[in-house]
Amino acid sequence: MANGNISKKDNKDRDAWRKLLIPAVGSGAFFASMLVSIINTYHTHGFPKNAFRITDYLLMSIPIVVMMVALSEEINGHSTEE
Repeated sequence: MANGNISKKDNKDRDAWRKLLIPAVGSGAFFASMLVSIINTYHTHGFPKNAFRITDYLLMSIPIVVMMVALSEEINGHSTEE
């Protein structure tokens, strides 16, 4: 389809999806880098026996809690639209 035939709505929809690309690619690269670091550390030092304290576990749980809340709100339809 030629650019002249794209409706304003289609163009707006495309722009909205394209805005997600940079954060998605950046997050994917960060996640992959983290996994590689975890694997390398495991191969070098083994499993972390008594390495973490309760505050470390609390800190590591924050991203999981944030993802669960965000997904829950999206799945249950809670939005700012009224």
